[in-house]
Amino acid sequence: MAVGTYALTSLSNLKDWIGITSSSDDAILESAIDRATDVVEKYCDRKFKSRTFYEWSEPNGESTLTVRNTPIVSINAISYGSRSTMTIESDSGSTDVVATIANDGEDLRLRKVASDGTTTTSTISLATYPTTSLVVSYINASVSGWTATLLANAYSRSLYRFSGLSVIDADPIISYPGTTASEFRVDFQTGEVHLIADRFPYSEAGHGMHRFPRGFHPVFVEYDAGFATIPGDLELTTIEIAADLYRERKQDRTVGSESLGDYNYSRIAVAELLSARWEKLQAYREIR
Repeated sequence: MAVGTYALTSLSNLKDWIGITSSSDDAILESAIDRATDVVEKYCDRKFKSRTFYEWSEPNGESTLTVRNTPIVSINAISYGSRSTMTIESDSGSTDVVATIANDGEDLRLRKVASDGTTTTSTISLATYPTTSLVVSYINASVSGWTATLLANAYSRSLYRFSGLSVIDADPIISYPGTTASEFRVDFQTGEVHLIADRFPYSEAGHGMHRFPRGFHPVFVEYDAGFATIPGDLELTTIEIAADLYRERKQDRTVGSESLGDYNYSRIAVAELLSARWEKLQAYREIR
């Protein structure tokens, strides 16, 4: 195996730190790097290595929202509102016991239970089919037992997320945020995005114009963020955690100290060790 695409350090850097030259433990070291990366990112509540994010925000009627990951490299799209993009129906809806569709932001899942109890699930990757016209074409050509109809072409990643939507009693209309923000300001370091104007000014009682709508995650943001080169102190902390994971796999963590003749050895308490690591990460931790 190899370290994950978004790992915070490399195998060679970890081996240099520990002083390992052989390749016999490479798989274990790579696993330690991935686990250490996961520990650091969960503690800091953010992702660090540069990538594209697809995020739903809840700005509560304000003109400013904050994305989850920084530093921002670019904002690719901000949209809200609701427009219809396609319908999906089961060809055997009259005899299906269950026929539902779901979208988790990564995959569209079509699931049905036939009258004889047979369950079938078809999964459609939104990364593979980035527009709804491609999704519709794929369903009609390759997914047995389902039919889709395109109403308006849209970006697949921006489809509102849902689960367990039944298609037996009605043909559900799948929607997406069709109103695009046209002018906004960005604080690239803090992740704040401030709406200046939009194509269809939004207002409600007690609020001014040009504000994001209220509701449950009503705003879709696609943006690129993260570090192209991981900061040295962040990488070093990841290396230290990965090294600890590698070394301690063969140690009895219940042993605090050992002695043999005149030789005495005491281990740092786990809590103390972790505390030292967390202090180094405070500058990167996202507080929500």
